Amino acid sequence: MRQNARHAAAARIFAAMSSEEKSEQLLARIQGQSDAQIDFGARYEGVPADQLEIYRAMVRGQDNAFNQELSLVHNLLQPGDVILSTGDTFGAKVITKGQKFGYEHARSSHVALMHAEFVCVDAMPSLGVSNRLVSEVLTDVKPGWRVIRCRKLGSEHMDRVYQACAFYLAQPYKILPSKKPMKAAAYCSELARKVFLHTGITGIGIPNDRVLSPGKFDELADNHPQWEDVTEQVKPAIEFCMKYPKLMGMTTRLMIEGLKLNRKRFEERKAQIKQIQLAASKNAISKEKAKELIKSIREIENTMNHKFWDYTK
Repeated sequence: MRQNARHAAAARIFAAMSSEEKSEQLLARIQGQSDAQIDFGARYEGVPADQLEIYRAMVRGQDNAFNQELSLVHNLLQPGDVILSTGDTFGAKVITKGQKFGYEHARSSHVALMHAEFVCVDAMPSLGVSNRLVSEVLTDVKPGWRVIRCRKLGSEHMDRVYQACAFYLAQPYKILPSKKPMKAAAYCSELARKVFLHTGITGIGIPNDRVLSPGKFDELADNHPQWEDVTEQVKPAIEFCMKYPKLMGMTTRLMIEGLKLNRKRFEERKAQIKQIQLAASKNAISKEKAKELIKSIREIENTMNHKFWDYTK
């Protein structure tokens, strides 16, 4: 129910943004709130008391410490950066130990990708493929996490990285001993492989013919000339996100909720096609009418900016 409310709220915001006049009216209403109204919203979002003043200034479009510090770390993290971490659970220990048969210096149990600045995409058992803040990805992990970057990944690949990260959202989590990339499921390192395959970049050491574990990315980081460790370079950005997790969550919400809304609308269109096909099978509508309706839905789908892994033409 709460997620449906978020979808509805996101839809209203995007509708308002489609008109300059409506955008200005919405902004004026938001900025015109009293301190008490703003503080109520802050408490609902879990903003710490010592950051309330910053939150009020953010809502009102005023200069504030968050924006000042953000300007110092802007663009340190880049789409396609790979975050390697080691969990502190029993399962993480099993994964880490088992990988040493393939690479003796393997130490990571999880792989996440930067989708956009401060926003990661990864595959988790309880969530499947989803967006999370980098601060969430690095909560409850052992010290020694690192961030690596593919040297071949340039500005010309950024759109492909962004589209590929969105493409796999809501894919179920599953670990299967598959040598080839899985089409309908993912686990953390498998997701990273599929995203890099989308970019078309070759010669970066990511295999396409054998089971891929997080430890393979440790091996790339340690030995492959097309990968570099950028942990120290990007650490200020990650520390900033971890200092302001609630404020950062609100700053990135429009992107995350917008992609969720795109996914929800896609699922609704899929459900409509199934209903039309069912109606046709029961002779409730003619086959010709069913084809016409399905064709119109497909045409809408083809105009969408984001396609998803279970999309069929």
